[in-house]
Amino acid sequence: MCGITGLFSPDPEDFALFAAMTRSLFHRGPDAGGEFREEGMALGHRRLTIIDLSSSGNQPLFNEDGSLVLVANGEIYNYRQLTAGLKERGHRFVSDSDCEVLLHLYEELGEHLLDGVNGMFAFALWDRRAGQLVAAVDRFGKKPFYYGEQGPRFLFASEMHSLLRFSWMNREVDPVAVEHYLAFRHVPAPRTIFKSFKKLQPAHMLVRREGKIRVFRYWRPAPAVGLSYGPETVDRFEELFDDAVRLRLQSDVPLGLYLSGGVDSAAVAASMSRQMTGKKISFSVGFDYRYNEHPRARQIADFLGFEFNPITVEGDLFHTLPKIVYHLDEPFGDMLSLPSWILAREAKKKLSVVLTGDGADEIFNGYFHQRLMMLRQRHESFFSAPGVGPSLAWLTRLAPSALIDHFFDYPDRFGPREKQKLIQSLHHAGRFGDFYEHITACLTPGDRMAAVSPEYRRQWDEVPLGQCFQQDMDDEDGFDFASRISLLDVKYWIPFSVLFRLDKLNMAHAVENRSPFLDYRLVEFALNLPQEAKFNRVRNKEVLRAMIDRRFPEHLREKGKQAFYMPLTTAMRSHFLLWCHDLLNKKSVENRGIFQWVYLEALFAWFSRGSMLAYRQLVAIAMLELWFKVFVDDARPWESHAS
Repeated sequence: MCGITGLFSPDPEDFALFAAMTRSLFHRGPDAGGEFREEGMALGHRRLTIIDLSSSGNQPLFNEDGSLVLVANGEIYNYRQLTAGLKERGHRFVSDSDCEVLLHLYEELGEHLLDGVNGMFAFALWDRRAGQLVAAVDRFGKKPFYYGEQGPRFLFASEMHSLLRFSWMNREVDPVAVEHYLAFRHVPAPRTIFKSFKKLQPAHMLVRREGKIRVFRYWRPAPAVGLSYGPETVDRFEELFDDAVRLRLQSDVPLGLYLSGGVDSAAVAASMSRQMTGKKISFSVGFDYRYNEHPRARQIADFLGFEFNPITVEGDLFHTLPKIVYHLDEPFGDMLSLPSWILAREAKKKLSVVLTGDGADEIFNGYFHQRLMMLRQRHESFFSAPGVGPSLAWLTRLAPSALIDHFFDYPDRFGPREKQKLIQSLHHAGRFGDFYEHITACLTPGDRMAAVSPEYRRQWDEVPLGQCFQQDMDDEDGFDFASRISLLDVKYWIPFSVLFRLDKLNMAHAVENRSPFLDYRLVEFALNLPQEAKFNRVRNKEVLRAMIDRRFPEHLREKGKQAFYMPLTTAMRSHFLLWCHDLLNKKSVENRGIFQWVYLEALFAWFSRGSMLAYRQLVAIAMLELWFKVFVDDARPWESHAS
């Protein structure tokens, strides 16, 4: 796991900043650094040693005759198998580094080099003979790749703040990206928050030659037919899952696990315990709240023989957020950044690699919004009938919140404002894309209209997000409906919320995270399962829970779904309000010119009544304002927040 940089420019003076550009990624790779330069270009690398701790694994890496130069971030999990085949065909390797295999695959396959690669990566390969740069990101966007161009200049880096050092790159904020952020609480690729920069989408490759850029998708999940659900399906899932974990246990440095009380990380823990020798270490984050996963996580750790390291999030932690925002690069409107930061900081004291249970909910339909979408699809003719949406909204208005709360994933309660959002969503139940937007958005289209000033909204895209979601679902018609919902989450949620947070905040502490559920073979398998293998009338994530039944005693098997969520304890609530009011007062809001103060006043009032949705929206808006202070108001944020 590392950090990479690159610069192509006809101006020799630009390269005076290149060393500082690469050095700004020191936290991603504190163990070694390297550069390759020739006329008009430079590649840089910071290394975190995980596999092959010797200096022969330092980058940049070269092929046999030096005509290919590589800088790479990530891990190629099946590199031993690929290397063996390449050696049989005459390729010569100079290291046991997993990334060296990419050079030799390119020699044989050119732009098709990733067809058989299983890993997480973002890399740039300079073909000196062809004068061509080839860059790519793994299938699910586990590793970031930011890039920008200004006339004949082109630059890229693992983190966007590295690119801001060049004054000729415009820092104008993209208003459309702000709209997307308010909906998602993050900015999906290819956009970034700045107009001048882009990020490479998952499963995409970029080729730059003679100043022209070509970006294309190199992989998409393949539909299959005829899969049924039974004991043999569970057998096949176990086989794939254990192999995904096995590949991710390759490490020459200490390795552990982020363990919650849920079935996803428990499944990873059980597989690790079967395949690991030596000490097994786990870390678990919890809250001094009515919902705390520490007791259950400890039971799982004790049963499987893991050392258990509990971390409790409490007190005034909001003073750390400017540094967190700096390392996040882009606005990220989820307070999970705080426990994630603390978890990585504590984990680094004992290890450099962690496995996680992330991805299971998305691919096995474990979320509340996915279940709502499937309910709507099962009764499509009913939901699509004229007047049904408003009628359901009326019935929902009459239903007790406690009844709806029974189906809700979060530890906080489903209150009046949450019910109001569900009612708004049901008004849009006639079209899948619109319904998906309303039930997943932090600020719905109506909220965004009310929250944002008319002047700022005029700069937004005319294509509604719901229309984009509908088109994405229509494009994946080879899969059943449940899997098409999963693919929406795989496109918009996993890369830019889950994996974005994991990469940025773990790598800020030089910790590499690996997610077995996002092995592409396992994802394809899950997408092709029939719906009853993922969700039935009794429980969700059925095939995963069937494997859990085989590996755990009864008292450790069943657990209702609870989202990973940072609640506000009584002690934290006052600190949160002080932090929010400091950022979002009438003067600061009016000076920024994005939000309408009357909406913020209403949000604070809803929050005072205990609304979880108001809390989430306040977090999203406050984190956006904090991002502006760090990256727009401060001309040199790396001097204020990097250390």
